[in-house]
Amino acid sequence: MTLRMVFDRDDLQRIRVAETPDPLWELVLGSHRLRDHRPSSLRRRIQLNARQDERSARALKTLFTLVPPKGNFPDFLTPACLPGSLESGFEAVACTSRARLRADLRTVFTGAAPHWVKRLADGDRDEVHRVVGALRDAYDLVIAPIWHSVRETVAADRAERVRILAGSGAGALVSGIPGVRGWDGEVLEIAYPAERTVRLGGRGLTLIPSRFCADRPVTFIDPELPPVLLYPAGRTLARQGATTPELVALLGRTRAESLGALRVPRTTSKLASCLGTSIGTASKQAAVLREAGLVTSVRQGGAILHHLTQLGMALLAAEIHEGIRP
Repeated sequence: MTLRMVFDRDDLQRIRVAETPDPLWELVLGSHRLRDHRPSSLRRRIQLNARQDERSARALKTLFTLVPPKGNFPDFLTPACLPGSLESGFEAVACTSRARLRADLRTVFTGAAPHWVKRLADGDRDEVHRVVGALRDAYDLVIAPIWHSVRETVAADRAERVRILAGSGAGALVSGIPGVRGWDGEVLEIAYPAERTVRLGGRGLTLIPSRFCADRPVTFIDPELPPVLLYPAGRTLARQGATTPELVALLGRTRAESLGALRVPRTTSKLASCLGTSIGTASKQAAVLREAGLVTSVRQGGAILHHLTQLGMALLAAEIHEGIRP
């Protein structure tokens, strides 16, 4: 099945790549990750905290009810506001109209629904504020502790997309998004769980890189909302590997490959797997890069997560654009 985004003549001039991740989209898509079957230190941390804190457990229950593990979820949970603005997002959710609540919830809950969801669909303001409070608590539990890592992942992806836009144009930018099946200059075809068509109609398209968008791009259910396309940040970047001869001459091959691999934040074990080396070697390379100010490392549960600093990203960007001389 396919999502088709139909461009008018002016739409290609109005494509933008969001500068920062959208916190509410990350929360909603992160809730999917918490319920998949892949091993996850994030899931273990959340489960432990939820068991120890009843308020957090209630917030997750509310979020999981509104956002099924698969299929549609309400558009009003991810309002069309400035990406990166958490408070404006919460305010927009709190101000959702009764008509929007009813339309969105009817789309998601086609059968039986909890009584509180029915009250929410009727526009009960107490229920609306309770949901906003639950979203705040869920964000503090799930996203806030790793927000720095999320921002670094998105920043690295955005830098590469902007490079593609500057060097090859808007067509190359949109056709290179993970999940895109085809682009003929007018219609962008994307792998999707349902048949859908969105006509941009001169409104342009905002591309939003997402740390927690897992398998395929996502957009709003309502085609009248401002067109956005959430896509998996770093999906193609991780495979590209910036290891030109100039960068290898500057850093050494293993270190250059380590820097390129960390466009996407990785634990020491995942970095070792990516490089095909031992965990000890990966840890040593990360330590050298950290001492040079190119990488930072933070503990995440029982693992150490490494990601590029602004200097590391700038070094890769300079290497791509101009080449670095030894």
